[in-house]
Amino acid sequence: MQKYSFKCPACGHVLTVEAQNKDEAINKLMTDGGEHMKEVHPEMPADPNMENTLREQMKTGEME
Repeated sequence: MQKYSFKCPACGHVLTVEAQNKDEAINKLMTDGGEHMKEVHPEMPADPNMENTLREQMKTGEME
């Protein structure tokens, strides 16, 4: 298992998941990110390009 991290562009909160590969990590981050958006940013519209954003900005390992 590898750790993957993504920083919310709206608030800087870091989401971290463990996954076997990038595709699994993206699926987990999409789920966790969706929950984060509902809880913390309910007024923001969903980003239709979020999967591409994750692919471009996701980091392997934990962010500081």
